[in-house]
Amino acid sequence: MGLKAYLHDIWEAVSTTAKGMRITARYGVDPRETITQQYPEERWQPSERFRGFLYNDVKKCISCSMCVKVCPVDCISLEAVRGADKKLVLASYDVNIGRCMYCGLCVEVCPPKSLYHTSGYEKASVDRGELILHFIDEPADQIKARVARQVAEAEAKAKAEGAAAPAESQAPKKNAQPAARPSAPAGAGVNPGTAGDRKPADKPGTAPADAPDRDGEKKP
Repeated sequence: MGLKAYLHDIWEAVSTTAKGMRITARYGVDPRETITQQYPEERWQPSERFRGFLYNDVKKCISCSMCVKVCPVDCISLEAVRGADKKLVLASYDVNIGRCMYCGLCVEVCPPKSLYHTSGYEKASVDRGELILHFIDEPADQIKARVARQVAEAEAKAKAEGAAAPAESQAPKKNAQPAARPSAPAGAGVNPGTAGDRKPADKPGTAPADAPDRDGEKKP
């Protein structure tokens, strides 16, 4: 390696270092080029479409489990029971933000749009249990027991109404009197062509006119 090449390498190192330090010096001297925020006094304002922590509005949630099925990392879990009105009642809804990858698939498939991303991003903790967000404060066992009682009461009420309906339908039939049959019109059931040929009926206790007497001879 000659002296000329050695000096060229030194000059190239000095020039490239000066170019890099020129940008650094400008940000360090010029107050308008502030890039460092004094956290936590100053906080970064996320953009409008930023994907922060998940939030579920349980009042709108229909417990369809679409978010649970589409989640690629299984960070969402829910429990639901069938209520007295045949609708699903949400018993628990939890999101593990320590496992969530913030892909947004659960938000896209949510039918009632009750699940969405917030702008929250601060959740430092030394306990993983604190990274699980619970959206229903009441224990799931209590909700299931309450719904089971409501279903049992609704079924008992339906059975009572079903048993009372036949009794009410039979009560008017027992009290009602049978309707009188209409009288048949005169000549009903008689053939008009033979009505004049019939002989009058004999009186009871008398023999017909052409009947033979006891001796076998007919009366004149």
